Amino acid sequence: NAPILLGQSAISKLGKIQIDLQENTLTILSGSGNFDYTSNNYTDLTQSSDYDYLAAPPTIDFSAINQYYLLNQIEKAKLSIDGLISNPKNKYSAEMWIWKSTIDAEYINNAKLSSNCTDCMKSSFDAFMKYSKLEPKLKLVSETPFNWKPLGILYDKFYNLGSVAYNEKKYDLAFDYFEKSAYFSKIIMKKDIRKNNGALDTLPILMAGYSAQNAQKIKEALAYYSIAADAKFGGQNDVDMYRYILIGYSDLKDKNNFEKYYTLTQSMYPQLNFEEYKLDFINKNLSLDEKLQMYQTEDAKGSLSGLGYLEFGVMFSNFKKDEKVAIEKDEEKKVLLQNTAIAAFKKSYAKNNDTLAAFNIGVLYYNRQNDYEEKRMANVKTMQDINTNKTVEKDPKKKVAADAKIKAQIEPLKKANAELETKVQADADNAIEWLERAYTVWKDKTDKTRIEKQSFKNTVQFLGILFETKRDKVKGKDPKAFDTFDAKSKIYFALFDAK
Repeated sequence: NAPILLGQSAISKLGKIQIDLQENTLTILSGSGNFDYTSNNYTDLTQSSDYDYLAAPPTIDFSAINQYYLLNQIEKAKLSIDGLISNPKNKYSAEMWIWKSTIDAEYINNAKLSSNCTDCMKSSFDAFMKYSKLEPKLKLVSETPFNWKPLGILYDKFYNLGSVAYNEKKYDLAFDYFEKSAYFSKIIMKKDIRKNNGALDTLPILMAGYSAQNAQKIKEALAYYSIAADAKFGGQNDVDMYRYILIGYSDLKDKNNFEKYYTLTQSMYPQLNFEEYKLDFINKNLSLDEKLQMYQTEDAKGSLSGLGYLEFGVMFSNFKKDEKVAIEKDEEKKVLLQNTAIAAFKKSYAKNNDTLAAFNIGVLYYNRQNDYEEKRMANVKTMQDINTNKTVEKDPKKKVAADAKIKAQIEPLKKANAELETKVQADADNAIEWLERAYTVWKDKTDKTRIEKQSFKNTVQFLGILFETKRDKVKGKDPKAFDTFDAKSKIYFALFDAK
């Protein structure tokens, strides 16, 4: 109520404002919105109206409209209000717009009148938006003769339209309707119109969330589900909503909201384990170095579960494209990650006797022995090239020097290959040990999951290849071992070829 003197230059810098000459107030309307919705998740639909507020509201006589309305002469009331709206000078009247919203709401709520005004739903909603811009505190709509009635009508109508659209699987349209219903529900709650201590009406909020989810509007679905979660809504049948929230904020890399709702979800469902969602967040949002540091810290503390070890093992063996390129250029880091992954899987197996962990260990050994074998064969080719391209010296003295030079090139490769062969054999034996552990469990399991079916297929294929390789290495040297390995490889290949 203090006197304010502002020039046009100063006023222009305030952005959108409202001047109320009756109350001698100036309200700055620019910013986050006119309604303090819970967090910033709730859509502020008042932003859809584009008005400037530098003009004073006009003085309009609404007595005739009021009389028509009280006598339930809605058609006459509509003619009168539409006449006022046709005058551009009246557009700053908050009372005119709440009358327009109220009367058009009565039209859509009357079976006989609604067919005469097919756009009354939209015009009532738009009018309420314009009213709420001009009178943010919503004082008029709470007074006689309005008594919040347009809010209740619009809330119900939008909810019903949303339900029809949802059942017809028109999820984008359903979301639009439920969002509007939720908007009015929020006002009803905030003003405690139903005298229930402002209890949250979860119906339109949840349906807005369901519709947004089905329409692939992830951010919008999260916004509405988060409102329900903040109110601690949910029973045993609603846990999937909380799972969706965790996955959504993880995908959006929103650490603060993920941690907030992870804690809330644990408190809502203490009997359930949500560790996999935390591990999913770590996998999606931490760098490889950060994951490695976290693993080493948690492993040292002994705080990791069997699932934790399993998932960290996956993180250190399945890489993103850019990570894979970098790792291939850093042999030391590659070896560190391989060994860390194997150790993590072994600890998972020790804790949970997890067959997938055994399979993953076998695969890592299998892949590594292949890497060693490729290096060994590359060295063999290099030695062959050296021998092929060497100069044949006939002079005995020069031949000694040339042979010495060739030997100096070949001997390190021979030594390296001897070491690689040892590693190949060791990793092949380790691969067989762990893959056969997985095979022993899965071979008789009749209810394999999709992942287990594919893993079993890979298990018998890799075992077939491993035994075939062992067979070829003893060919002509150890007939008994040859027959044993040959029989094994045939068993596994037969299983692989079976449908």
